Amino acid sequence: MPRVAPRRLLRLLSVACAAALLLACAPLRATDEAALTVSGGGQMLTYSLADFAALPHLEVTALDPHAKEQHKYSGVLVHDLLAKVGMPGGDALRGALLRQAVIVHASDGYATLFALAEFDENFSDRTIILADRQDGQPLPPNAGPLRLIVPHDKRAARWARMVKALEIVSIPGKTP
Repeated sequence: MPRVAPRRLLRLLSVACAAALLLACAPLRATDEAALTVSGGGQMLTYSLADFAALPHLEVTALDPHAKEQHKYSGVLVHDLLAKVGMPGGDALRGALLRQAVIVHASDGYATLFALAEFDENFSDRTIILADRQDGQPLPPNAGPLRLIVPHDKRAARWARMVKALEIVSIPGKTP
């Protein structure tokens, strides 16, 4: 094994430490970061913003209950996101499966709860989306990058901003 002069070794170690520090502190590009996690039934999927943007989108026009203004939102049906982790639906959604719920988690610690059936077209005509665009533009920083849009809710409490996770959970209990 060749011998390395102590001075040169010190210089090599300094360069290596500096490079490691730069890599560790370098921010990830927004498209590489995990923007959304969807979990349920023992499965978990993670989406970057680029992954999310590539999913099939639809537009809904709704009155933003906070701002009292009409906006056009573009996003992904929550039903479709939940189906990717095995959410039961249609005729299979009955009995004990009706005790499943979806918790929507926001990055500021806010969370809200929905019955799983609220996302199923056999139970509801509602179109609930997770939006990444408002009026053709990315969501404003205080609402995005993802926002839950719940048209026809009379109160805005479930229009969660800065959504980072959707989690399917089972409510314990016995069917009588």
